[in-house]
Amino acid sequence: MLEHRAIYPASELFLIKQFMQKEGFDASQWLFGSGLQAKEIKQADLLVSLHQFDLIYRNVFRLIQGPDAGFRFGDALNLSRWGVLTSALSCARTLGAALQVANDHRLLIRSRFNLIPERVGDDVSIHITSKTNLSFPINEAFAFEMLLASLKRQISDLLGKSFSFSKIQLHYPAPKNRRTYEENCLCPVEFSRSSSHLWLPVSALTQALPLANEITHRQALAVCEQDKKRIDNVQAGDVVWLVRAELAKAAYALPTLDVLAAQIAVGPRTLRRQLKAAGTCYSALYQEHQLGIALQALSNTELSLSEIAYQCGFSHTASFSNAFFRWMKQSPKLYRQEIIELKNRR
Repeated sequence: MLEHRAIYPASELFLIKQFMQKEGFDASQWLFGSGLQAKEIKQADLLVSLHQFDLIYRNVFRLIQGPDAGFRFGDALNLSRWGVLTSALSCARTLGAALQVANDHRLLIRSRFNLIPERVGDDVSIHITSKTNLSFPINEAFAFEMLLASLKRQISDLLGKSFSFSKIQLHYPAPKNRRTYEENCLCPVEFSRSSSHLWLPVSALTQALPLANEITHRQALAVCEQDKKRIDNVQAGDVVWLVRAELAKAAYALPTLDVLAAQIAVGPRTLRRQLKAAGTCYSALYQEHQLGIALQALSNTELSLSEIAYQCGFSHTASFSNAFFRWMKQSPKLYRQEIIELKNRR
């Protein structure tokens, strides 16, 4: 199932760790049942599934106490939770431009909400609707409390100063902790409205951001677009892309088809059938990946052939050399020599 596939960057886990430490809980408590280990949090290439995030949110909800728990948790999730997207947002020209980038890239931030802005005179009304295909990991009120607190915090981070909406309207009845809403949002909050809206003046959106940098903004956006395409491909069920992505994460211990099938949450037979329908097979993609590693590694003259063979998943240098000859119709030694000669000519 899609929600079990690890496709989302794990930047947020570091913030959750900091928050839960302050609350008096260690990582093993809030990671319980997720299959993740505390030592993995610092891994820059760690990817997490929607299901794992939901389990973590449920653990956090179970462990932390108080009527303002959702607001405290949301406020802890500052702008850095979005990884590279953070750079694209903070380097945008204005607050309005940054919020538009965030809205365009909601796929990267696992949002369960749609935020639709509309100008009403001198104000902007942001209509909040929940996505019908995704249920809330805890409940609707807790999700809204987190959303309100995290948005307020992240906009403050962007502006470099305190921010609050001018008014908040929510479609659900006033909860028992209704007093915590205005205390944390620092603005009037109305309940039992026909729909949910965030209000702010148009002038707020034209505010220049202190870290605006057009070049960095473009560079970060390019990376975000690649990441968005990656997740789009996964959601579209591009099985060839999925296999290539898993092989790319595997480092030197390349997985068997059965292991990789488990990693993308399908059965081995299903994976074979899907790859056949796509006009390929696992061994072809496996060898394509090995060749890619080999071509890149052979340009590094400091690596021995045995080291390159190991990186490509071969137990013996001779096996690697034979495979490379089948792929390229020349030995790895000769290929490397040609690379060196080309470099020397330049």
